[in-house]
Amino acid sequence: MKTYLIYKSQIQGFNDVLETVKTTEKIAASSIHFLKEKVVKLEIYANEIEKVLGRLSLFWQRKDHIFLRGSTTGQKALVILSGDKGLVGGLWHRTINLFLEEDNQYSSIIVVGAKGRHYLEEEKINIRKSFSQTFNISLKEGVEEITDYIFKEFKRGRFSQIDILYPQFISLAEQNPSIISFLPFKFESVINGAESEKFTQAGIGLPIFEPTKRKIFDWLLQRYIGIFFYKIVMETKLSELSARTVAMEHAAVKAGELIQKLTIDYIKERHRIITQNQLENFSVHKII
Repeated sequence: MKTYLIYKSQIQGFNDVLETVKTTEKIAASSIHFLKEKVVKLEIYANEIEKVLGRLSLFWQRKDHIFLRGSTTGQKALVILSGDKGLVGGLWHRTINLFLEEDNQYSSIIVVGAKGRHYLEEEKINIRKSFSQTFNISLKEGVEEITDYIFKEFKRGRFSQIDILYPQFISLAEQNPSIISFLPFKFESVINGAESEKFTQAGIGLPIFEPTKRKIFDWLLQRYIGIFFYKIVMETKLSELSARTVAMEHAAVKAGELIQKLTIDYIKERHRIITQNQLENFSVHKII
């Protein structure tokens, strides 16, 4: 049987694990709060751009813009968003499983995150382009690198359609992998909304266009689409952090249960050894 010293060593080891788990949970939970604030601010910024696009559309809009009509000769591509860190394997498995159900629809695969790339390589899926998601500190710059590539390839006509697969954030305990359309972008919902009608009735517009209507429209449209993608990336991070928070909470409970069981075993073993030593000392003393 184990000596009580071995039990004591195991209890200390699980206590160390418990502290690590709790720290990881706290970091994930605090990051969720930070990202939610960024999403709110980004929504405000996107709404302002949407208003300007609505006003500008009263004077001029490019319905033939490549981002709005797409290409008829390019491939259908899918962008898969995942992460680089572990402890949320179930989330990435569900995401990749959804892709495997729809993989025959896509000719080109773009993956973000080492975990997604690893799972796709295991399934022998050919990846056109992969990005790391180690840009947690500079999330904006990392997202711009990805969108620059996507926009560049789409403008060249290499892709006729681009969809995005990502774990949609529902709540702290629920993340649902989903596929949504990205490019060509559905711009009609922006310019034909209630805001555009209000501008028309009020006669509000932009009387001066500098440098040109076309350049303003192109810049605003690309900026608006970029923000749309940015929000999806942040939602992916929210799903990852939420899944990690819940996983660490379960791990903390399990570690606590193991510590409690080992502590009971430790006390029993210690009492057994103490009793045995007392009996041996009594026997020796009686013989003497």
